[in-house]
Amino acid sequence: MTSVTALSLCPEGILDRLVLVSAETTAGGGRLDIAGPDGAATPELRDRVYAGIINSGLTWRPQTVTVAVNPLGGATAHACADLAVAAAILAATGYLPATALDGVVFLGELGLDGAIRTVRETLKLVASAAELGYSTVVVPAGNAAQARLVPGIRVVAAETLHQVVRWATTGEDPVLMEAAEPSRPSAVVDVPDLVQLPAGWRATRFALQIAAAGGHHVLFTGPAGEAVLAARCLPSLLPDLDDPAALQVSALHAAAGLTVEELIRRPPLLAPHCSSSFASVLGGRKPGAVSLAHRGVLLLEDASEFDERILRALRQPLDSGIVQLARARGAHTYPAGFQMMLTCRTGHGSAVAQRAYRARLAGIADRADMTIAVGNTPSADAEPGEASAPAAARVAAARAVAADRWRAEGYATNADIPLDRIQQRPFRLPPPVLAPAARLREQGAISNTGYGQIARLAWTIADLDGLPLPGRDEVERAIQLRRGEAHD
Repeated sequence: MTSVTALSLCPEGILDRLVLVSAETTAGGGRLDIAGPDGAATPELRDRVYAGIINSGLTWRPQTVTVAVNPLGGATAHACADLAVAAAILAATGYLPATALDGVVFLGELGLDGAIRTVRETLKLVASAAELGYSTVVVPAGNAAQARLVPGIRVVAAETLHQVVRWATTGEDPVLMEAAEPSRPSAVVDVPDLVQLPAGWRATRFALQIAAAGGHHVLFTGPAGEAVLAARCLPSLLPDLDDPAALQVSALHAAAGLTVEELIRRPPLLAPHCSSSFASVLGGRKPGAVSLAHRGVLLLEDASEFDERILRALRQPLDSGIVQLARARGAHTYPAGFQMMLTCRTGHGSAVAQRAYRARLAGIADRADMTIAVGNTPSADAEPGEASAPAAARVAAARAVAADRWRAEGYATNADIPLDRIQQRPFRLPPPVLAPAARLREQGAISNTGYGQIARLAWTIADLDGLPLPGRDEVERAIQLRRGEAHD
């Protein structure tokens, strides 16, 4: 009796599940039995793998081969584990040395002719394999380009089962002949530079730096064109993504079927149209815009025109950084830690129409830490503003200060801190400093949530100004930003 084990991974939203494939041979019978995680037979998997092996000319002497596919953590068997099942069978029957399976993760769907078909979410799965400590992955040739974006792991690309056997027995990498995969264009929106903002917009420029430094959500009000231009400048102030973040963002874009030719290093900007469907914004079987904007910016232009279901559903990712979706074929969970930018046009219609327009945002506008009014016409002698590069350097320095402050708490930016925590020692500001905000709360002008948001904004203003602690001036400036009272 011979027993071997092969490994695969299957996508499960945020967490990929390790799939353990065990194969055992016994004399006589000449059968192939494959059982799933609950012990039940899986005839479709058995027939698919058996046909792929036999049509590759790989047969074995009369013996019974029993295979158990056990997705750890309760995951469901997935077609991307086909190659691992075939490898386990071939190792158990003597076609492959059992040592060839050690430390190797196999990803690929097996065709009836022995061809290895591409699988979804390859980049994410390979990144998970590297994170779990595996040194080698075998992937379909069509997924090789994405798989090789993951540093520190050896990628073996194969088009057929025969090529996998040759690699495992001789150590020779298969000849790579990649077929071009159909792809969709990237969903990331072009980002303008701060220098493109009209001269004289000093308050808007400074507010954008505060938003970038603290990770704060923003509501922009004003004529539609000006508000959108200001909002789209924000990603130009954000720092590049580090390796883990770049891998995560790139994997989400690849899982959505978008073109990913290199790791995405810049924070993405996603701007879905107000007519977009619920699934395209929140996601479904594939990540939606909220996940494609992970570690970047989600811009909702003319936000009150979006479907109310979408605006209500956005509360979950804004509060938790993930989006959980229940579907008929199971639940899907994706990362969705984005910075939200909303625009709300002004200057059109009667006062009553404007109030009704703004009322449609009531369910989500309270998540905005700041309101920025844009669109004032600068004077003729106004000096042009600076470009994004020097402003981004100040933002990076302020973010570094905040990250050092909150590291022990497990957070990176001021906006990440729970509102109740920022009002506790040692981060609670003295009562005289917060007196202007406390007075507004007592008057009912702001809520407890607004009170905490003002404290977070004050910390960000202090970080940008190089101050160790916010003072009363920083709190008063934060109040202006919170209530939309800062104007150019």
